[in-house]
Amino acid sequence: MMRKIVFSELYKVFSKKLSMLLLLILLMLNAFFIYNGQIKGGGADFISVTAKINLNNDIKKIPDDNKRLEFIESKLESVYDEDAELYTGDGYSDRILLQNVKDHFLITSDYESYIRSVIKEAENLTSISIFADENSFSYKNALSTAENFSTLTNVNTTFDSSYGVNMATDFVLTDLIVILLLFIVCEALIGRERNIGITSLQKTCKYGREKLAFSKITASFIAVFIICVLFYGTNYIISALTYGFGDVFRTIQSVDGFANCLLKINVLQFLALFFTSKLIVMFLLCLIINLVSMISGSRIGGYVIFSVLFLVSYIFTIAFDDNSSAMWLKYINLFKLTDTKDIISSYRNINIFGYPINCLAVSFAFVCVILFALAILSVVVYSNKNILPYSKYTQLLPIKFKRAAEHTSVITHEIYKALITNKAGLFILALIIVQAAVNLTFPISLNEEEKYEKFYFSYFAGDFNNEKKEEIKTELDLFAKSESELPALTADYENGLISESAYLRLSAKYSDMTEEYQKFNKYVVPYYEYLCNQQEAGNKVSVMFYRGNDILLGVSGDLSNIYCLVLYAIIIMCTVPLFTCEYEGGMINLVKSSKTGIKKLIVKKLICSFLIVLALNIAVYLPYFQRIIEAYGMNGINNTACSMPSFECLPGDTTVLQVIIFVFAVRVLVSLLITAIIAAVSVFTKNIIVAIAISVLMFILPVLLPINNVNILNNFSLYYFQNFSLSLY
Repeated sequence: MMRKIVFSELYKVFSKKLSMLLLLILLMLNAFFIYNGQIKGGGADFISVTAKINLNNDIKKIPDDNKRLEFIESKLESVYDEDAELYTGDGYSDRILLQNVKDHFLITSDYESYIRSVIKEAENLTSISIFADENSFSYKNALSTAENFSTLTNVNTTFDSSYGVNMATDFVLTDLIVILLLFIVCEALIGRERNIGITSLQKTCKYGREKLAFSKITASFIAVFIICVLFYGTNYIISALTYGFGDVFRTIQSVDGFANCLLKINVLQFLALFFTSKLIVMFLLCLIINLVSMISGSRIGGYVIFSVLFLVSYIFTIAFDDNSSAMWLKYINLFKLTDTKDIISSYRNINIFGYPINCLAVSFAFVCVILFALAILSVVVYSNKNILPYSKYTQLLPIKFKRAAEHTSVITHEIYKALITNKAGLFILALIIVQAAVNLTFPISLNEEEKYEKFYFSYFAGDFNNEKKEEIKTELDLFAKSESELPALTADYENGLISESAYLRLSAKYSDMTEEYQKFNKYVVPYYEYLCNQQEAGNKVSVMFYRGNDILLGVSGDLSNIYCLVLYAIIIMCTVPLFTCEYEGGMINLVKSSKTGIKKLIVKKLICSFLIVLALNIAVYLPYFQRIIEAYGMNGINNTACSMPSFECLPGDTTVLQVIIFVFAVRVLVSLLITAIIAAVSVFTKNIIVAIAISVLMFILPVLLPINNVNILNNFSLYYFQNFSLSLY
């Protein structure tokens, strides 16, 4: 009987055609992007698949390790030769490729020496005064490191291509997609039944409590297993076809990036362990989503709880450092556990009450305990809690609002429904509170380069005229003079013309001037030359500290992406429930028969959504402006845009203020277009979870990935238009 119940629960997960279509689309996108990322990667250090394979094949042809090293070093030296045969077609990329291979080869060719150097370094730490306290974690950690690595001295490593193994286990988009699909699984097992109100009826059946709860957990595990096989299996297959895994029976320490792994396993065993660990962690996340779905009064509330747990985990990851007594929070949390490769490949000890315990062991114990506890808790909660249908009308805000009267307009009623009934008001209120807290407690701090530029560019600020040129040239001559006088000073000291004390005092002064000149030459001179070129081209330019404007407009840094991500997430949370509530609440047929009709109602819902999104743009970007202005200032806002290197191609009469207005007008229009697309998706799918999943895939992932230096989706979404660079036009 239990088997039939499990099959029935699985049928709920995989019977919906729309969900299966979404699964298929995500699977194809995952396959496309993992392969595309190797073929068309981004960044200055991108190396093509062909170059990696050709170099690896050339090395394999050489049987002797010494000759292999000589070959790699000769190739590195020949990169500087104009007639050299390059693997990538670019000298810079070839140097990166060859240097990475050389570093990997040096470790694998003499792994014992590498381990002994790590042990010696760890032992030397105990002799340093700040680590010498025998009761301190640092001292114990150094001893533990030396002891643990001593077990690896007899490990045999062989050089082989590591690209396939790293490609199969490094793709973060797969993790995000799988987590997204977990919500679909939980909605099918818990949410759909709650929504139609049959959970209480099921509990009156013979197997409706503990056995049904256990069956749902079993079905969840099988569903997660199938999803993991499909997605991580796809990654394995594509990686094997692209690069291959090399000798799968070589030790895992032979793979680039795994030299510090303590596990004595081979590559094949690692691939199996990686998949198993991913499966367990994803099942753990699935249990958490299931549990919050049961205890939450609303569907969105449950998913917000899960999102908050994940957000808190991420904050722990960035807030604590490795020397903190609470460092275990940095590595033992939901966010970090999803990065199973890092846990396996890296050597790291966790500070547990002053004792160093290996991170892998702690993570394994933590997952086992939490998994067991969640499974029991899920059964208990499902069996004993009165799981009522999701509340659509219960007001959660502490302030009591008057309900819409009979004469209230449809748009007013829909705004009320969005803000109060569907809890969008809570999201907006939380946004305002968080924005205020961030602005007060986390002001933007300038790095050393920005501080230097701000000093000089503010000092020389103003029209770039002949007087300004002379000021900059005078500064350059002063630095150049000090640099030329240092050798003369040294000669005078050697000839006995000045005393040693005078020489030391003057040489220190000249050394400081030399260091200052290097900074001036690095940060100021390129901008000076740029302004000269613009002036020669007939453009009126001014000296200005432009870094704040670059960040404001999304030309540099991730701050624009982060605020854009927040905006899109809240738009999805506010828009989707507004367009799906009639379908899920069973009111759609009644609405269709009304005077207004479904088409006019959707139009008015859309107007309501646009009004909310306009308000959201202000709520998101006003604090954004405030943070940047406080840190960088907005001097030179009326200067010509071509005074900024980012906008050198714009017409000479365009001002920086006009560019800012135009860019943010485009951002507002794009956010309205995104809202319309989300509305269309919601009406088409008629299901809040599927609509949110599709919307997240379309609008959240393309913003989330660049923040994590994954740029493969930039040209496949509206993100490109939201964060475009005017320098391209």
